[in-house]
Amino acid sequence: MKKIPLLNKGIDTNTERSAQISTKEGSKTPFTSGIVLAPPQPVSTSAQVSLSGATSSMPALGGSIPLMAGLTAPKFEAVKRAQELAAKMGFRQDPEFAPLINMFPGQLPPDVIVQPKPAKAPVLRLDALGREVDEHGNVVNISKLNNLSTLKVNINKQKKDAFQILKPELEVDPDKNPHFDPRMGIDKTKLLRPKKMTFQFVEEGKWSKEAEIVKLKSQFGEAQAREFKAKQAQLAKAKAEPDINPNLIEVSERIITKEKPKDPIPEVEWWDVPLLGSGTYGNITEGGLAEDTLKKEKITLYVEHPRPIEPPAEPAPPPPQPLKLTQRERKKLRTQRRLAMEKNRQEMIRQGLLEPPKPKVKMSNLMKVLGSEATQDPTRLEMEIRSAAAEREQAHVDRNIARKLTPAERREKKERKLFDDNNTLETIVSVYKINDLSHPQTRFKVDVNAQENRLSGCAVISDGICVVAVEGGSKSIKRYQKLMLKRINWAAAVKEEDEDENDNDGDEKPKNKCVLVWQGSVAKPSFHRFLMHECRTENAARKVFSDAGVGHYWDLSVNFSDEI
Repeated sequence: MKKIPLLNKGIDTNTERSAQISTKEGSKTPFTSGIVLAPPQPVSTSAQVSLSGATSSMPALGGSIPLMAGLTAPKFEAVKRAQELAAKMGFRQDPEFAPLINMFPGQLPPDVIVQPKPAKAPVLRLDALGREVDEHGNVVNISKLNNLSTLKVNINKQKKDAFQILKPELEVDPDKNPHFDPRMGIDKTKLLRPKKMTFQFVEEGKWSKEAEIVKLKSQFGEAQAREFKAKQAQLAKAKAEPDINPNLIEVSERIITKEKPKDPIPEVEWWDVPLLGSGTYGNITEGGLAEDTLKKEKITLYVEHPRPIEPPAEPAPPPPQPLKLTQRERKKLRTQRRLAMEKNRQEMIRQGLLEPPKPKVKMSNLMKVLGSEATQDPTRLEMEIRSAAAEREQAHVDRNIARKLTPAERREKKERKLFDDNNTLETIVSVYKINDLSHPQTRFKVDVNAQENRLSGCAVISDGICVVAVEGGSKSIKRYQKLMLKRINWAAAVKEEDEDENDNDGDEKPKNKCVLVWQGSVAKPSFHRFLMHECRTENAARKVFSDAGVGHYWDLSVNFSDEI
């Protein structure tokens, strides 16, 4: 705070004039009661006379407030404000500025303590242990400073410890009281303050144990659930004590394993039945069976081995399918493969493992390759060149013949293209319903196409309905379906037959057509080959399918209707 010496000037020299001015103005302006003025500075005799005379004409301010020379009402307010501001700022009292700020010592707040300046600096005395002592040798107790800088984590921890809410301790556990009934709705956990929700892992087996307790409660009641809970507590306690005697652990009853009853001994073993004439052993002598009881024609010098039975296992997974490449990619791979082969051959020639090829001489490059040798014996060179060209051509033809497929390989390739692989697991079945299959041409097409496509099944012809069932691979079934539904004109075949019979009946017969009743896949085929059957009755026609175990094919075809 800056020093303001203007208020301290003129107190000795101009005291009389300021006292007169203040006396005149003091008579006009009233002062607030309760203001205690600072003791005035000593002034001259003339000033005291004038001040006493003026004071007699001025009313008393508060009854006990002396008046300072040269201090008017506005100046009182300014000094008062300065004193309040200094008290708020904690300004220390300085004797040098006492006339300026501390003119009213009675108005200082009680918490502001003016500490006098010490006469000299204190002396620091230490003992042998490094402790501070006074002049008499007594240890000075210094209070520990609390306003040290620390981390915010420590501050929060101190606040948490200071405001920690302690849970009330229950004197007696309600569960241990024999008269405690949990069904009354009294829960000891409600008496405690709930914990703050935090992330906690669930122990293994917690929910399964609770579910088992609820299940026991629903089945056997509260008593059984309590017994189960007590047993679980005992087991947990036994596990927690590693020094427990294992002989004291309760052992439960063992499960008695029932032995599988043995098959009764048969009178005749199944492997001896084909060799016995009567099917029984008969009278067994000491040496064995009688010769008349055996079928000697069944006994040969050959050793009969049992038929091998494949173990029940899933079929092997199909091999990975080859990657489908475009024509451009196939050409690129072929070029790269041929370049690699040529580099390998050149490397072997360079190492001396292969004989270098002869120069490829033709009639067009004769002079360029041979040079001067071509003019010495041109006839002989021409014959050699022509024979070498013929030899190269023959080698090319031989290579093509070697790459050519044999008739058996060509047939196998064609079959592989036309028919599915024999290792395919599923067999596709198609059932067709035809109104009339009496025309010989359509019969021939149905029979021959099924055999050519290697399909098995049957075609049953009866009055009013004909059913064709075929089974085989997907490619064959697809071609046969195109034949039955698109290629054969069923209506035209019936018309030609009607013209030959010259039927004069006016009744219109239903239009002949073929429809696909059902198509699906089965585990294994039911027929061995394709056959045609003509039946007079429906029962006989159904018996053909029933003998193969697929009688439902006939029922499905009879009940089928394509009208929607």
